[in-house]
Amino acid sequence: MLTLLLSLFVTSISQTVISISGPSIVANLGGFKYYSWVFAAFSLTSAIVVPIVGKLNDRHGPKKIIVPSLLLFSLATFICGLSTNIFMLIFARAIQGIGFAGVMGTIWIVIALLWRPSERGKWLGITSAGFTTAGVIGPIIGGIINDFIGWRWIFFTNIPLCLIATIIIMVQFPPQDKLDKSKFDLKGTTVFGLFASTFLFAISVGGHQNSYYSIYVLVLLLISIFALILFVAIEKKAKDPLVSLDLFKSRIFSGGILGSLFIVMPWTVTSVFLPLSLIGVLGYSSSKASLVLIALAIGSAIGANIFGNLISRTKLILPIALTGFASLGIGMFAFGYTNLNIQFNLIILISVFIGFGSTGAFTAFTVPIQNNLPENKIGMVTSGLQFSRMFGISMGSSLLGAILLMNINNYNFSYPRSEIYNPDNISSVEKIDEIKYEYIRENIDLQIFNSDIKKSKLNLQNGLNKVYYTASFCSIFGIIISIITLTGINRHPPLEEDSKQNG
Repeated sequence: MLTLLLSLFVTSISQTVISISGPSIVANLGGFKYYSWVFAAFSLTSAIVVPIVGKLNDRHGPKKIIVPSLLLFSLATFICGLSTNIFMLIFARAIQGIGFAGVMGTIWIVIALLWRPSERGKWLGITSAGFTTAGVIGPIIGGIINDFIGWRWIFFTNIPLCLIATIIIMVQFPPQDKLDKSKFDLKGTTVFGLFASTFLFAISVGGHQNSYYSIYVLVLLLISIFALILFVAIEKKAKDPLVSLDLFKSRIFSGGILGSLFIVMPWTVTSVFLPLSLIGVLGYSSSKASLVLIALAIGSAIGANIFGNLISRTKLILPIALTGFASLGIGMFAFGYTNLNIQFNLIILISVFIGFGSTGAFTAFTVPIQNNLPENKIGMVTSGLQFSRMFGISMGSSLLGAILLMNINNYNFSYPRSEIYNPDNISSVEKIDEIKYEYIRENIDLQIFNSDIKKSKLNLQNGLNKVYYTASFCSIFGIIISIITLTGINRHPPLEEDSKQNG
């Protein structure tokens, strides 16, 4: 468990530090319209790889999966730090997502196999200590490094931690004796990868272009639909399928997949777009803005301890899910309604509230789903839930990024006024100072400069406002899915009884 927690920490901390440094990265590399791709590319590759990780764990054991995944993650992290343009960073983040999926997918599967159904909720809460620690330390480290050394060192400083975790796992992690020697579903895996990649890429490209009628997007969508139909046909005939289609006959599993999609939408907002509001619009430093992400982690820690211990009481499963989604919806609505033009202490409190809610929804759509489905399918079930979450993050980053761009006005001013309306520059104090100098050099009144910068920030704020409202609206769907999926779940026989009856 200690090795798992360490691996969880070193991979998760990379996510929290890039969230706080995102505006600085865009200001340095440019490419604001590709900003959401930095996060979407990571989630896209993770979503594709997660279901495959479950099968690879069954065949080769967790040790042989998690070690190469950590090494790949370390290499990709190094490339992130060396990036010279936004496209190189997006590519490195895509590779990083593959390593992350290998680590995270293995961790959740091992936890499900190590502990009895009645104990999984408690250990899920303990394991989230890795997330919490990364959530608290990551923004602090990221904010300080970003402000005083530079964003590249945010990546470089994480590499030694990854290598240490890899060495400890190689030495301490026990091998798995009983391995699955059945034939690997190569056809199903290949077609599934084609479906997931083309569909998610179509959403990303369509969102970026603000048009889902582009011929390229339509071609990608047609390929993805064809691949999905072919995948279903292959899995029906496969002796050992990548995904058991019978699982989708279960209301609990199908609902768990849908519910997981909507859990991650507010999380995407807090990690991708909230720093833009704090730094780009409100003008907070990266160090101060990091306190809001720390508050989210603290809220998650509180929720993990409370919900992790309560989830074993079956009558509380639905109330926990409803509490979680309601907290997320209210928190997102508050961000949109206020535009964060409130006291910083109130932003902190709302962030704690959102972090608390996200853990409740996550717990309700993890442990009960695992406990109410056949034990021999636990790896496949866990991988399916992880895929749904990573899929949701990628889709959410793309769609919310499109909403942001659609609600930002384009101003056709000449140089240098055009520069102050460029979202690439608005979040960088250095860039704003450079543009201010150009105003003076061109004999433009500084009152115009002050008016332009205020209008540019309001322009960005207007787009972000729509993003928060969209995330709040998605929580309503989460509540509806929770009611449909989790109502009466306590009447389902416990997993141990299922095993005895099946035996």
